[in-house]
Amino acid sequence: MKRRRLIAWIATAVTSMMLVIGLQFVNLSPATSATTLNVYAAVSLTNALNAIKTQYQNANPGVNVVYTFGASGTLLSQIQAGAPADIFISAATGQINVLQNSTPSKLVAGSRKNIVRNRLVLITPTTPPVSAGSAALTSFNGLTNANISGVAIGDYTGTPPVVPAGNYAKQVLTSRGIFTTLIPKLYLANNVRAVLTAVENKASVTVAGVNKTINAGIVYKTDAAISNKVRVVQTALTTESDLIVYPLGILTRTKVLTTAQSFSTYLSGTTAQNIFKNNYGFLAP
Repeated sequence: MKRRRLIAWIATAVTSMMLVIGLQFVNLSPATSATTLNVYAAVSLTNALNAIKTQYQNANPGVNVVYTFGASGTLLSQIQAGAPADIFISAATGQINVLQNSTPSKLVAGSRKNIVRNRLVLITPTTPPVSAGSAALTSFNGLTNANISGVAIGDYTGTPPVVPAGNYAKQVLTSRGIFTTLIPKLYLANNVRAVLTAVENKASVTVAGVNKTINAGIVYKTDAAISNKVRVVQTALTTESDLIVYPLGILTRTKVLTTAQSFSTYLSGTTAQNIFKNNYGFLAP
C-alpha cells in the first residue's frame, strides 16, 4: 500500500513539474493587431488601387489598407478638417500643393512623388437609344453642335478645383476656344466617376434651370476603359491642358509612418506599376 502511494505521489510530482516547465514555452501575450493604413485617393484610381491592395496585403499580412475615394478637392477639404489620412493621392498638383505649402507643411519632408499619369478623353454613350448628336460626334469641337444638349464634366470650381478632371476639361475646351460657348450645356458632376455614370445613363439633368439630356462627357482615359457603355470620341492633346499627374504625399499626422513609407514605395515598384499600366491603362509617372 505504501509503495503504491509513493508511486502515485511521484507521478503527481512529475506531472506538476512538466506542467510548470511547459508553461514557460507558452506565449501568453495577446495577438498583435493589424496596422491600419488610411489612404485618401482620387476616385479615378479606385479599380487599380483595389487590385494593388490585394497584392500588397498578401505580401504584408500585418497591414490593413483602408481607402477613402473621392474628388481630390473634396478629399483635401476632409483632410484639412482633420480626417485621419496617412497618405493622400491627388489627381492634380494643386490639391497636394496646399498641404505641402502649409505652415508648417502637412506633408512628411521628401515623401511627395508622382505615382502615375493619365490622359483626358471625350466620350459618348453606346447603349440604345443613342441620340443623333452622340452618334455623329467626332471631336471636342463638335460639342458646339446644336444636337448636343448636355455635356458632363467634373466640377471645376474652387481653388484648387473640386474635381481636377473638370479643370483639365475646362482647359482643353478653353484651348480650343469653345469653353464659353459650351457653358450653357455643361453639367458639373461632383467627381469624375459621376461624369462617367451620367454619360452611361444618358442622364436627364438640370443646367441653369433647363432640363438637358447628357449626350457626351469628358473623363480620364482610364475611366472610359472600365466601361462597356461608352465610346471614346477623341483624346485631348497633352498640350491642351496641364500635365495630368497623380502626386502622393504622406501626412505628418500619420502614426504609422513606416507602413505609409512601405506602401508608397510599393506603389512605385514593379508589381503596382504593372497593375496601373497593363491592367488599367495609366501611364508611367
